[in-house]
Amino acid sequence: MNFILGIGIGINLLAIFQLLKGKNAKLISTKIAVLINIIWITRFVFFLLKTPEIASRFPILVMLDQNLLLLDSVVLWLYTKSLLKTTKFKFQLFLNFLPFIFGLLLSIHSYLSVPNELIVEQYMRIENDISNNKSLFSIGVFIFILIVITIAILYFIKSIKEIKKFNGILYNHFSSLKNISANWILKFHGLWVALFLIPIILYFLNYLYPLVNIRLLLGFMIVIQVLLSLIFNSNVISQNYVSVPEKGISKQENKPIKQFKDKLGELKKVLETSRFYQDENLSLVKLSNYLNIKSIELTEIIKHSEFDNFYDLINTYRIESIKKELITSTEQIMVIAYDNGFNSKSAFNRIFKDKTGQTPSVYRNLNKNTSQ
Repeated sequence: MNFILGIGIGINLLAIFQLLKGKNAKLISTKIAVLINIIWITRFVFFLLKTPEIASRFPILVMLDQNLLLLDSVVLWLYTKSLLKTTKFKFQLFLNFLPFIFGLLLSIHSYLSVPNELIVEQYMRIENDISNNKSLFSIGVFIFILIVITIAILYFIKSIKEIKKFNGILYNHFSSLKNISANWILKFHGLWVALFLIPIILYFLNYLYPLVNIRLLLGFMIVIQVLLSLIFNSNVISQNYVSVPEKGISKQENKPIKQFKDKLGELKKVLETSRFYQDENLSLVKLSNYLNIKSIELTEIIKHSEFDNFYDLINTYRIESIKKELITSTEQIMVIAYDNGFNSKSAFNRIFKDKTGQTPSVYRNLNKNTSQ
């Protein structure tokens, strides 16, 4: 198991190195990702150090590591929140660390209040009971795990809200979300809650009745943590960050609705003739520059249209162009999709089916047969 822990530490150290030397090293998102890796390294080191020999020499080590469980969901939420604010952080956000600080202070107080010999004796007794797979129970531990679960679920829900805000901004400003969407962090956070907390729950339920070999359960938890750190870092290193000005989503109050509708007609004509949507990196700012208008004005025009947002507007025109080419051309489907601005096969297939109710190949076959 020490070998697995070593792999975990290596993964986190390599990720920290990659993050700090990358182009996004100064962003608060990167700094939080580094913090997450430091927390996981600390956990792995504690696992390595918690042996009877070391515990007898440094009893405080057996009382501190459980507090790290109060941090994971908090820092994952902070990373999610930082996607909306990549330059600065308000100090009050650090109040979210209070449960961890309180738990840490309580552990230190307990350590100072109890003789070292008693701590070591209790630790050795627990180790012996675990080795013999004996039933254990502690009200304090049971309350602690309930607190951990509650915090994890609470911050997972808060992460969902942050991702919805972030996605709203992306849809209003970008026509393609490849490598800038952060839905992976929501999936990862959910995976952490499901796969990391379930073994913890089983571990403490085992206190009531020994159903599972606790040594095997602890080993499983370590393997899960290593795998989660690999998944997290592979995504966070490839994540691209975007910054959208707050004023870019504000509302103009003074112009009449009719004026926006007139400009919407002009916008549609320009898109049909100039085909700006073929640019896979087309953004709200770039299109507004093409049209020689302010991005805030383009936002208002879209708000008064039948389109949900900028993303929907551009991809609607992409799909309409692709539909025509599928019928009139024998070119490969993905070549047509890429030529019309899509840079992701999965995104293209999903959007095409949303717009037409059919897959591209089915649409081509049905409409070619109809036209013949």
